[in-house]
Amino acid sequence: MVIPPAIGVILILVGIAIFIVDLGVTNHGLPTAGGIVTLLAGGLALLGAGVPYSGVLLGALVVAAMLMGGVLFGILGSLRSSKGRPALTGKEGMIGEVGTVRSPVGVSSSGWVFVHGELWRAVLAFAPEEIGPQEDRDPTIAVGRRVRVVGFGEGGVVQVVSTELPGHSRHLEGPG
Repeated sequence: MVIPPAIGVILILVGIAIFIVDLGVTNHGLPTAGGIVTLLAGGLALLGAGVPYSGVLLGALVVAAMLMGGVLFGILGSLRSSKGRPALTGKEGMIGEVGTVRSPVGVSSSGWVFVHGELWRAVLAFAPEEIGPQEDRDPTIAVGRRVRVVGFGEGGVVQVVSTELPGHSRHLEGPG
């Protein structure tokens, strides 16, 4: 039984179309594998049909299928792994970062904190619990204390909270 050469050409074109479709779908991998198999099946169909120089064509298709599959698996796999990661730049990348107070920071008085290798104007996001309503002074975080960025206010002023427990010198930054 002889396979018509048109089937091999159709399989090759379908394989290329599957690679193109794979660029637009979200479940990368299965279409890429299908494209590789279809390209190879098209080359084998041409080889079985007795097309002149089909061995060279099959070799070229194997190389093309492997290169396209490798590129798609590599690039699309790295894109998939980068989804869901937190932002590393801009304001979003600052949230959660820990810095050091360079001038006292209060709720109503701004100071300076050193975060991400830069000095930022900062205010205390909320007053510590140990400061009661009977005290008229503005609660502040002293110079040298560690703070965590929790948000941004007007004009790019960062809002911070202390990483130390009130009345203790224990840090809340990590384990222990």
